[in-house]
Amino acid sequence: MTLTDEQIKMMQEDMYAELVQILMERWHYTDEQALSFLYNSDTFSRLQDKRTGLYYQSTGYVYSFLENEMTHGHI
Repeated sequence: MTLTDEQIKMMQEDMYAELVQILMERWHYTDEQALSFLYNSDTFSRLQDKRTGLYYQSTGYVYSFLENEMTHGHI
């Protein structure tokens, strides 16, 4: 089954929302801080690239990349 661009966009947006929620819960970021960090991360850039397929992975898996980027400065 091939996903449409609209389906991929919805999956990406759901992932962004879930990642922001995790950042707010685990790191006590405000919603603005969480959004800013996510949008400026390498993980976000990779999520936007359909070729990586990250949008299709679990939130926990993608968060592990984001957390590594937060703690070590890179993925």
